[in-house]
Amino acid sequence: MAGAVALVLAGGMGTRMGRPKQFIELLGRPALYYTLRAFQEAPEVDRIYAVGEARRIEALASRAGIDKLAGCGRPGESRALSARNGLLLCGEGDETICLIHDGSRCLVTPQLIRRVVRAVEEGADGAIPAVPVSDTIKVVEGDRVLKTLDRSSLRAAQTPQAFRLGLLRRVFSAPEEVLGAATDDASLVERAGGEVRLVPGERTNIKLTSPEDLVLAEAILAARGRRGLRP
Repeated sequence: MAGAVALVLAGGMGTRMGRPKQFIELLGRPALYYTLRAFQEAPEVDRIYAVGEARRIEALASRAGIDKLAGCGRPGESRALSARNGLLLCGEGDETICLIHDGSRCLVTPQLIRRVVRAVEEGADGAIPAVPVSDTIKVVEGDRVLKTLDRSSLRAAQTPQAFRLGLLRRVFSAPEEVLGAATDDASLVERAGGEVRLVPGERTNIKLTSPEDLVLAEAILAARGRRGLRP
């Protein structure tokens, strides 16, 4: 079977962080370096496409020896519109598996990439990593609690999320208002009636959203280095 492709969304402005989070340095390297390195090292992935500042991403990939990078697209006004722009770069056939990943989840591992790819190879329309919700979740209106959800049935979704390119091309042909409201790719597949399967996520697969996350990310990278893993 032909290898998968990865679509890394790295065009965010980092509003809450105050700067583009994908280029914030962690242990002396841009966060996006670690994201691209994971897909570079995943044997299931043949090519990497990115959405973001092309010149900066291509320079980073060149310095880091990321030779799977095959192209960069322009960001859209929302996450889903950026993903749609990125899909236009992919010239592979409809049966090719595509992993869409948030570039700010820089601690993704090749092992997690393998799990989502295998789930689609085994017949799922889509596969997403997820972890159990550990906090108690309240539904509120203003400052008033309406109800408490049963967290045993709740999962926190992560990326990369994997699907066949043909399915992605169909669901991303939806109107822009539908795409703009989507918070992840799986929700579009669910809306179209597709079966999305969960695979075990990783607690360390955090998304950089606030300055506190940088401290945790560097601690995780340092711990991996001490275990002899590539930081």
